Amino acid sequence: MTTTSTLLCIHRDPVQLNLLTEEGYGLITATNGSDGLRLLVSQLVDAVVLEYHLGLLDGVVVANEIKQVRPRLPIVMLADAVELPDGALRSVDALVAKSDAPRILLATIRSVLQAKHATQGDKAGGELLTTPGGDNMPNPSKHQILVVDDDPSVCETVATLLISAGYDVATAEDGFRALLQLRKMLPDVIVSDLHMPGMSGFELLSVVRRRFPRILTVAMSGAYPGSELPVGVIADGFFAKGGHATNLFKTLEELLRAAQARSSDHQRDMAPAWIPRNGNDSQGMPYVMLTCAECLRSFQMTVREETTGQVLEVACRFCPSTSRYIIQPATQGMRELMA
Repeated sequence: MTTTSTLLCIHRDPVQLNLLTEEGYGLITATNGSDGLRLLVSQLVDAVVLEYHLGLLDGVVVANEIKQVRPRLPIVMLADAVELPDGALRSVDALVAKSDAPRILLATIRSVLQAKHATQGDKAGGELLTTPGGDNMPNPSKHQILVVDDDPSVCETVATLLISAGYDVATAEDGFRALLQLRKMLPDVIVSDLHMPGMSGFELLSVVRRRFPRILTVAMSGAYPGSELPVGVIADGFFAKGGHATNLFKTLEELLRAAQARSSDHQRDMAPAWIPRNGNDSQGMPYVMLTCAECLRSFQMTVREETTGQVLEVACRFCPSTSRYIIQPATQGMRELMA
């Protein structure tokens, strides 16, 4: 699947921004270093185009900060001249003079992106590193993670933990915003809360499995004890909120080690659609609206409580096809109302 490369542009030159837009790049822009670093935590990007002269927080400091949290993220620096103080380019992958022809900047960006993609083509196992607790895990600097949670404090805490372990991390506050992120770039793993307004994690993880089968997924919740996946959750792993961070690291380690096999399994087996409850009909009976995966027509079905949370095969009322669904259990509906 081909995706458009997204650039974080931390500079104030509209001509350069227009040039990159016309070339087909997706742009996320900031006019100063502080805003650029904040955007880096919440957005998935392929490379950074950074101006040397940014004012109080100059480009050298910003580049060093970026490499601290995302060491393999390419940085192209724009400067008035190619002669810079010693150490200014320590964290920079390429330098382009503002006076150079536009084709030089475009060729440089293409070059650093190609180098990055070549590195990401290495096998998922990667090098090993040792966590502070002494556990071995794959080098996380090659992997990107999208954290989805409607609680800003939880989202920030989990993201900070993963960044400190060397992962590239982006965040989204709900399922719909997570899907918008996936239009820009596909992460290696999604770590998602289950109980969120709008689109719950149950539904998001089901959509991800069907639309993006190569992405690994970890469900996250404080409503279920232990490490087992809750009923009706379509994910590769589970992390209980409040648990030790090493539990999350170990879960990610196991998933990333077996990434290729798991992705193949995902692509071979079509995941069922997770269906939220719609309420009760005029006769007081609980019901859901199902959409056929073949003809895309929707129809109503009465809920039988003894089958909720299980994978159901339901024949379409309009065409000869049969689709697979998981109906939201009543207990999950109560949890979401109370969350």
